Amino acid sequence: MKSIIALFSLTMILSCAQPYAKIDVQDTKSQMVAKIFEEVSEERIDYLKEIFSDSMKMVNAKELSFDKTQFIAGIEDMFDLFEDISFEAVDGDANGSEIETNYYENGRVWTSVWNNFSATGAYTGQKINFPFHLSYLWDGDKIIEEYQFFDLSQFENEANARASMNNTNTKVGFVLELGINPGYTPDDVASMLAKFTTFMRTNEPDGYDYGYYISEDEKSITLIEKYRTSEAALLHADNFENGPNIEPFMKAFTINSFVLFGNASEELKARVKAYGAEHREIIGGWTN
Repeated sequence: MKSIIALFSLTMILSCAQPYAKIDVQDTKSQMVAKIFEEVSEERIDYLKEIFSDSMKMVNAKELSFDKTQFIAGIEDMFDLFEDISFEAVDGDANGSEIETNYYENGRVWTSVWNNFSATGAYTGQKINFPFHLSYLWDGDKIIEEYQFFDLSQFENEANARASMNNTNTKVGFVLELGINPGYTPDDVASMLAKFTTFMRTNEPDGYDYGYYISEDEKSITLIEKYRTSEAALLHADNFENGPNIEPFMKAFTINSFVLFGNASEELKARVKAYGAEHREIIGGWTN
């Protein structure tokens, strides 16, 4: 029995000692990926068109998938959004930014990147620096898949600034000045608004700003709503008029003024006209 146990233990030790993957930081594939970032820093696209497979898939941090044409267009768009793009040097000592390639027993090969993206916004003039992680799956000498892990807000902010500057921003919003009707206390209003907010978050994912601001005398409220598109604002109108919130809202508040702002669709402008809304277009600044 002791010999069986000893043999089993030895087998387990040997099994655990067998590598399932080999990691290399100076191999050809790691160097090929390093060249991607050298080319991006110079805003050159040809090498990327060559190294990425025509059948590639890129998945961003929001789990949205893109094909090669869309991926290349996204890189070119990044060149428009930012100037002076740079990355940290890598040296394989595991003390900072690195590129490493994993060769697995099953034949799959992945190259992973840890680095920092630095640039100056072409439209905001703001200097940015943020960490990112990328993973590349290889098919021979071509990259077949890319997965991105980083906060996209810096790209979105710069794209918003460009859209506002070019007057192409699709975001719209409402500003309502509301009077609190007699019989409603601030606590009553707060309780009701908590229900409105829960409904909004659950049913309207493209409504990204929804705030009620009460006056010092607690008799008036400013309501600010923002939507990514006119279609999202129309969905809100549908939910409001056909859902559970219109009756308590109209009982609690008197609409003293209503402004629709942004590049709203004709359908949206017509829809809110029934509430006496005034439309205003952007002529400067930017919209977040």
